[in-house]
Amino acid sequence: MSPEKASDAAVVRRQGFWLFLGTVVNSGLGFVFWFIAYGLFDDATTGTAAALISLSSLGTSIATLGLDNGLVRYISKVDRPRRLLAQTAAVNGAVGGLVGLVLMAVIFTASQQFNPAALPYLFLVGATLTVSDTWFQLTDSALNAAGRTEILAARSVAFGAGKILLLYAVASLGVLGLLSAYTLPMLAVVLLGFLFSVYVWPSRNPAGTPHPIREFASLSLGNYFSGMIWFLPQRVAPALILLFIGAADVSYFFLALMLAEVVNYIPESVSKVVFAHGSRRDELSPTLMRTVRLWLIVIVVPLVLVGVALSAFGLAFVGHRPEYAAHALALQLFLLAVIPRMGLQMLKAQFNVERRIRALLLLGVVTGVSTLVLFVGELALRVPVDALPSAWVAGSTIGLVVCARVAGWRFAGPRRAPG
Repeated sequence: MSPEKASDAAVVRRQGFWLFLGTVVNSGLGFVFWFIAYGLFDDATTGTAAALISLSSLGTSIATLGLDNGLVRYISKVDRPRRLLAQTAAVNGAVGGLVGLVLMAVIFTASQQFNPAALPYLFLVGATLTVSDTWFQLTDSALNAAGRTEILAARSVAFGAGKILLLYAVASLGVLGLLSAYTLPMLAVVLLGFLFSVYVWPSRNPAGTPHPIREFASLSLGNYFSGMIWFLPQRVAPALILLFIGAADVSYFFLALMLAEVVNYIPESVSKVVFAHGSRRDELSPTLMRTVRLWLIVIVVPLVLVGVALSAFGLAFVGHRPEYAAHALALQLFLLAVIPRMGLQMLKAQFNVERRIRALLLLGVVTGVSTLVLFVGELALRVPVDALPSAWVAGSTIGLVVCARVAGWRFAGPRRAPG
């Protein structure tokens, strides 16, 4: 490996370390948060709050409009970085508030499980969560694009600790309290994120050019539609189970999904760093991509196998319910889905740097639609809830096979596809 490529790998490794460390700490504190929540609240409360949080995440996927990815790709190239950040924040905030209110209205109208007296507060908190999560993604992108992943790590710690501290104060408020404990700390760290983003990005970049709005918009919209469809199954699944099966089943299904996401955060974090690094250099070398893929295989696959072996214990321990051990299959399947999704995350970074918008769309559509179709089919066939995550394994594998071929990947390593 040449000194320049070795330097690239060192930069990605260092920034990836901070992002991964922040993710691990945030996930650990998230474990503690849900461990306490499952001890303080009953299944119906945790299941309902989990469905609302997942629905809010769907709102975030819609409201970002892909601008967070466009920001990573172009903020280091434009002449006025702060203005670009302010413009994207204004658009995301307005769309996020509207989408959050609409989604809350849909679930409150469709379900009769909510206390009418609490609905105005749930509307407000639910919409605030959607806006906050949208801005969280945006400031995450701004700081990552600047290579300041150590700030992201510190912010993750603050968010995780804040949720836990607030949880005890709102324990008597039921669903509203649990939702507020998740929302208010996120809003606080988002405001800090904006302050840090203004600090790391200048108002003017002498080497920059007026931002190419056409390219920015096309890449952002490509990421928007790809990401929205990619995340659609996991965003709507808890709500569909709530409506058609029951809150108690949502409780352990959501817990299994959340625990598996901890492992999935590793390739997701590395993918973000690779994307930001490639955006600053306007390229991703095949050597760097091979090196990063090897790192992920060595780290992630053993973690998945350990998680599969300990899944029964993990569900029972974190969920405070010994009976959750009987649902270990759900967590095992979600964990197995992490392996193909690891490859998909690297493909997403590659397609973004190469500005291959059609390939990005294909990645999201093939993976998301195949997963959702399989999931809905399993619901229609009354497949046991424990086995429903098999749709994630199959859908992610289909997406990886199709998109790796489009990218020109070989077993010997990736090669850049023309165009």
